[in-house]
Amino acid sequence: MPSRSFLVAALLVILGTAYAAYWHLMADRLEQGIERWAADQRAQGLEAGWSDLAIDGFPLSLRARFAAPRLIGQEGDLPWSWQGEALTLEAQPWRLTRIRFAGEGTQSARIAGQRIVFGAVEGAVRLDGRGRMTEAEATAARLAFAPGATAELDGATAESLRLAARLPEAPPRGHTEPGLTVEADLAGLVIASRRPLPVEGPADLSFRARMMGALPTPPDRRGLAAWRDDGGTLEIERLALDWSPLSLRASGTLALDTALQPIGALSAALSGHGPLLQKLVAMGWVRPQNARIAGIAFALLEKPGADGQPALNAPVTIQDGYLNIGPARLLPLPRIVWN
Repeated sequence: MPSRSFLVAALLVILGTAYAAYWHLMADRLEQGIERWAADQRAQGLEAGWSDLAIDGFPLSLRARFAAPRLIGQEGDLPWSWQGEALTLEAQPWRLTRIRFAGEGTQSARIAGQRIVFGAVEGAVRLDGRGRMTEAEATAARLAFAPGATAELDGATAESLRLAARLPEAPPRGHTEPGLTVEADLAGLVIASRRPLPVEGPADLSFRARMMGALPTPPDRRGLAAWRDDGGTLEIERLALDWSPLSLRASGTLALDTALQPIGALSAALSGHGPLLQKLVAMGWVRPQNARIAGIAFALLEKPGADGQPALNAPVTIQDGYLNIGPARLLPLPRIVWN
């Protein structure tokens, strides 16, 4: 009769062989699935490709390593592209709905003529049981923004950018149900402008918002108009901006008017608004008459902040192409040209 140790060893060999077979089966399916996905993208007018693909990670991971990956969408009103030196996708064989990714070397993205170059990027994607993406998060470092030739800016750099998105378990049935939730954290933003700016030094921006209603697909003029007509809004849960001399904290609601221009109402807490207003007047961005009206309104709404400096709690509205703080019309906003 075989000893107990022999039976245990035999069982371990059987289990190990079965797991190895399972891993290689999943590796083959992963490679086939990637090829099918790329073919599906090409059928939809996108270019998805790479110079080399390797599957490894045995025994505890399934890793897909891409050399020179690229994804390009040239059709439609909003052409875009992304390409990098290398990309790795990794998941545990027993948890294939959680996928980690890491981009190595230089990454480059372009959308509507605007180019963004960044260094290493990493993040994760979560899928539901049907393979639909429900959550995604990515963090990129050492970003450089290169605007189009007609832009007034020479470019910008940032230390890091974090983006996150989450979809509800079931698509929203109307504008009263939340759809896509997005978060963004931009740190160390420095803008190179062809003319002086009323703000100085690096800026930090944090943003969290929920889209009420279904995500416009595609996000072009027609899709955005349909979303607006269905009552869609953007609920801003957190907007924080620190850009000397201004500090801003706000929340509220944004929507689109009949011309697809932003309109909205927010509650804001500001500090540094006095020095900023003076700079805007000196640079000719705000008329002295508007500045005097704004100064009177600010004086009525100001209270000492935690640091003893004047702090302003006031409604902020966007309407008819202008930014208004309290009763004062402050700045004209650039018109958005949708494709």
